[in-house]
Amino acid sequence: MDSTRRSIIHAALVRLADGDRSAIEVLLSELWPVLLSFAERGVGQRADAEDIAQEAFLKICSRSADFDRTRDGLSWAFGIASYEIKTQRKRLQRRREVYDLGTLEGRIEEAASQEERLIGRELAMTLKHALGELTEADRVALGFAPATEYKAATGPAQRKRKQRALDRLRGLWRSLHGEP
Repeated sequence: MDSTRRSIIHAALVRLADGDRSAIEVLLSELWPVLLSFAERGVGQRADAEDIAQEAFLKICSRSADFDRTRDGLSWAFGIASYEIKTQRKRLQRRREVYDLGTLEGRIEEAASQEERLIGRELAMTLKHALGELTEADRVALGFAPATEYKAATGPAQRKRKQRALDRLRGLWRSLHGEP
């Protein structure tokens, strides 16, 4: 970059910091192409580079009061643009991570769902066998069988009958399934 353009950009930033809004037109003609080129080298895609350059330009204009006149204006603008490039790279990385995780989870869930179905079948067969070992009254108390000859108990008696039936089912489950 030639020193003339650099000094024009610096002078326009000083004017903008002083409140001269007409300096924005100078910055658009002189700084915008430089920011766009810098952003494109940073991310490699024109569409993303345009977004980055636009964000950087907006921040430069909105933070012009923070501009230190004793320092180089183009370096200050590049600092803001490089921050925007890093931010965009992080955004893209997060999108890739989310996409990759989603793809990976889909594959894992497919494999796990087959395993879960097999485990579910085994658990259902074990439960059926355990329920077959219970008495009819216990199955009625737990709600696994309709109340035919056994009348459903009410109140505390029902809760106690259910508790005892659950205790027996747990004991059978432990002996069949092997869990403590």
